[in-house]
Amino acid sequence: MTNTSTTSSTTSTEKLLSACAGALVTSLLVTPLDVIKLRIQTQQKQTTAKASTLCCQLSNSVSRSREIPYCSFLKNINHTSILRSTTSKQQIANLHECIHGHYQHPLVLKGTLDGLYKIVRHEGIPALWKGLSPALVMSVPANVIYFVGYDHLRDFIRPYTSTTKDYSPLVAGGIARTIAVAVISPIELFRTRLQAATGVNDFRHVLQGVIKMVEKSGPTSLWRGLPPTLYRDVPFSAIYWMGYEETKQILLSYDNDMNGLQASFLAGAFSGMIAAGLTTPFDVAKTKRQVDGGRGELKDIRVPAILQQIYRQEGIHGLFRGLSARLAKVAPSCAIMIYFYEFGKSFFANQH
Repeated sequence: MTNTSTTSSTTSTEKLLSACAGALVTSLLVTPLDVIKLRIQTQQKQTTAKASTLCCQLSNSVSRSREIPYCSFLKNINHTSILRSTTSKQQIANLHECIHGHYQHPLVLKGTLDGLYKIVRHEGIPALWKGLSPALVMSVPANVIYFVGYDHLRDFIRPYTSTTKDYSPLVAGGIARTIAVAVISPIELFRTRLQAATGVNDFRHVLQGVIKMVEKSGPTSLWRGLPPTLYRDVPFSAIYWMGYEETKQILLSYDNDMNGLQASFLAGAFSGMIAAGLTTPFDVAKTKRQVDGGRGELKDIRVPAILQQIYRQEGIHGLFRGLSARLAKVAPSCAIMIYFYEFGKSFFANQH
């Protein structure tokens, strides 16, 4: 279990500093994996045959009624008929680019390593750290509330849950995460959209999109991804903390030479990986909900309906899209975060 003497001998400020240090290191190291995961989850499902034959689609209202499947067909039809059927200059420009072969399909990422290679090759190394600024801004209040809140809630709840088995980590983890998610949800929405976008002016375009969303739907739209985030993070946290405390206790009792920090690192990685795997469908639903932004791709914005739509369109594979990237991100993220948090508390406890 967590070292109670260490926890009780450190102040809330010292716990806060420990959580901030862990959040900073974790964000710097795992943001690239988060970018890859989001790209995989939000990319359109395509096949090689479609990519080679499907050229483009008429934009806006025209695109909803008919699709132009072959560039050769466009090149052979009368341009006047196209101009008559479109009223927007932008639509005409889009068709012109498609006809002359300037249309480019978005990058299709086939996995974590493939995503890493293609993003670096086509967008440069800095693209891997898109969303780092909002991630850092978000991580400070989130981790302070989450980790410090968890410690206090666990110690408060433990006397009421300690019967044959201690379930205080499960309850405290769920409650602490609910509060943290509600506080940072608007920043999380912006970060998700920024990491899912491609291009050189992403920050400005994403910011404008969020502003337009608020003007259209009101300030509450900033919490658009809150329900699916709660679906994902509350069970994740409950599973993670329960697994972490149990795994750490087993490791320490199994290997007498292992110290608390080593056990924390291994237990954090293992329990984080298990929790991440079980909650991946909710992570996919959250990403779809936040990135959709009223574009109409989702027929129903409720989480169960989003999961059903994904399953109908893409099968079970769609529900676990980005699983490898999520596991590659979450396991080291949890391990690093809990290691630095426990290290910080031990450091300050030794100073007293």
